Amino acid sequence: MKLGVDLSTLDEFEKQNPSFTYHGEKVDPYEFFSHHSNIKTLRLRLWHHPYDDKGRPYGGGTNDFDATLRMAKRAKEVGMNILLDFHYSDFYVDPSRQRVPKAWEGKNYQQIIEELSNYTKRTLLDLKSNEIDVMGVQIGNEITNGMLFPFGKLDVEYTPENGGGFQGLATLLKTAAEAVREVYPKAKIVVHLENSGNNIVQDWYFSNLTKYFNDFDVIGESYYPYWHGGLPNLIDNVTKLKAKFHKEIWLVEMGYEYAESLVPGHHCEYADRTEPEFQPNNPDGRIPFPITKQGQVDYLKKLLQLCVNAGVEYAFYWEPCWILLPDSGWAKPAGQIYCGLEPVENADNDWANETLFDFSGEATPGSEIFTQQYVDTLKKQ
Repeated sequence: MKLGVDLSTLDEFEKQNPSFTYHGEKVDPYEFFSHHSNIKTLRLRLWHHPYDDKGRPYGGGTNDFDATLRMAKRAKEVGMNILLDFHYSDFYVDPSRQRVPKAWEGKNYQQIIEELSNYTKRTLLDLKSNEIDVMGVQIGNEITNGMLFPFGKLDVEYTPENGGGFQGLATLLKTAAEAVREVYPKAKIVVHLENSGNNIVQDWYFSNLTKYFNDFDVIGESYYPYWHGGLPNLIDNVTKLKAKFHKEIWLVEMGYEYAESLVPGHHCEYADRTEPEFQPNNPDGRIPFPITKQGQVDYLKKLLQLCVNAGVEYAFYWEPCWILLPDSGWAKPAGQIYCGLEPVENADNDWANETLFDFSGEATPGSEIFTQQYVDTLKKQ
């Protein structure tokens, strides 16, 4: 099994001059993960136009093509290749929101297909012209309910004119996949879902999708135990998916908290976990280890061992460097407005207790476990 990291916020984040240290010595994150951790793949999300009509950035990385290219070049300098994550939107997408880019609004289904093809191809050609090694491409992000709503939305009845349903989604995915195959024929094509601990949902999904579209190589999963169930649920799903669909399984997003306490003035994700299933005595293992630095270590050891045993091919730590800084929130005011929210100047950073660098920027003990060297020592039992 190989490891990767997603550093998508880092280009924007570095404008605040964050300090990352390992045993008190300053480190460059790209060099740290490539040389110290021997991790050779960087996952980068890509948004179409993450700016409002006045040119104000949405934040959270403001991951337009230029930012993506800058990070890809940094990765290349330290010997890393790229897993490119097309969101096919102007900002974050997930199962509940898959908004078409603003520039595509008002277009019909056939026009959306054409835009999708041209945009995917143009983006990849631009990366290729810069000699960027793209080893994999996600054609959509967490598309459990579809993508590019309503054209690829699963609960919309399919028509040839308007898309919808699995057939409409499959046409969009096929369009994107064809562009990838043309420009980067050796790149792995990834279909990415969440709900990674629910085999009933995922078996239903891929059983239906593959009736219309099967030209992909990898089932990508987001896995966070607090939302997606305990480790046994994940491994059960991975094992069954591999046996039935004969695809590689990559955890394209994962992570675990190292702290419960909140830094004054900031919010951390654990503060939201008031539901019964998130309590320390939760019977289904949604918090399998204590929320401490040692708990993060123990969780990573267990997860990585189980993934090696189950034949998972890749695991990516999501945003291990997104530490607390004065302007380190999930979105700037323009991005919050885009999401339909009342904007605040300093939005919460609700990931800062799940990173591999702590609140002060010092590498956590978990960073010593999430290394290729450690994974290579694991043997299937």
